[in-house]
Parts: sequence; structure tokens; C-alpha cells
Amino acid sequence: MKGITPVIAVILLLLITVSLVAFAYTWFTRVATTAATGIENQTSKLLATKSIRIENAKVSGTTTNIDLRNTGDVIINSGELAFYIEDGRVVGSLGCPASIAPGSVVTCSPPAKEL
Repeated sequence: MKGITPVIAVILLLLITVSLVAFAYTWFTRVATTAATGIENQTSKLLATKSIRIENAKVSGTTTNIDLRNTGDVIINSGELAFYIEDGRVVGSLGCPASIAPGSVVTCSPPAKEL
């Protein structure tokens, strides 16, 4: 029986070692996944761009129509837009929809000064 006790001790030590390795692997995997997800989310936020292109602009008397295309990656709210006509910022309603989806074209009708 003296030879069995060291064998049992070795088996128990191996089981404990395997369980600790499995626990460490699981923990490190979870930490790495969480960190990678956080970095990916922050990178996506940094790379999201807002960009507008004027497709067409027409002024007739006091009527102004400006076609805008959202060439960026995110929705642009009309509160983020500003028009400058004759070196002055247009105050009040810009005549734009509430938001412009990426890739879409909208027509805005800000008030124009009499030409």
C-alpha cells in the first residue's frame, strides 16, 4: 500500500493543475474578448464620419432649394446643419427634414434674401 499513496498524490496534483489551467484559460479568454469588443466599439465611433455634398442649389426670388446628399456613415440631424447666404448665417428654420440617412438626398428650403 505504500506505493499507492504517492500515485494518488500525483493524480490529485495533476487534477488540481489541470483545473487551474482551465480556469486561467477561461478567465484570460473572457478578458481578451471584452477588451477587443471595447476597442472595436471605440474604433467604430472614431471612424464614423459625417459628410454632406451639395447636389444642386437653385435660388429664384425668395425661394431657395438646396439638394443635399449624406455621403457619410451616420445619420445627420438637421440641427447639425447651418446655411450661410450672402455671408450671413440663416437663422430659424432651414426647411430640412429632421434627419438625413447615409446615402440619401434631401431638399432643404432655407429662406433666401431678395436678389
